[in-house]
Amino acid sequence: MTKDDALNFLSRHQPMPSDKDLTQDIIDKYDDVRKFFIKNPDRKAIELFLRSFGEGDGWGVYQLVEDFFYQCYDIDVKKEIKKVLEDITIPDSIRYWVTQIAAAFSDEILRNGLQISLQSKNIDIRDAARMAINQLDEYKKEKLN
Repeated sequence: MTKDDALNFLSRHQPMPSDKDLTQDIIDKYDDVRKFFIKNPDRKAIELFLRSFGEGDGWGVYQLVEDFFYQCYDIDVKKEIKKVLEDITIPDSIRYWVTQIAAAFSDEILRNGLQISLQSKNIDIRDAARMAINQLDEYKKEKLN
């Protein structure tokens, strides 16, 4: 697999099919792309992964995408999370997963996007937003002490 192949796959799956429409071939390829970028981090893949989450859990693979983000520069990941969270047109599937990921990359620049998530009609998104905002508040307290 080349970087272009991997980026093209992600570009074509914005977002991935819902779990009920997912095939083994598609999720296997997605996981291969995830593993490729863990070994070969590329800034261009950050937003593509953030916008790739389909409805459901990607048969357990979406939880593993965060491993890729840890291979990237922290600030690059935070900027892309901010951009996606502040996009009010994203589907709930993307908002849910990106809100979850925001808790792991706690930063004040994410607060506005998390406030948008907090207003969601989806209780899971609201719960994830509360958790991420609590992380932000705890981090802020620690910095002050």
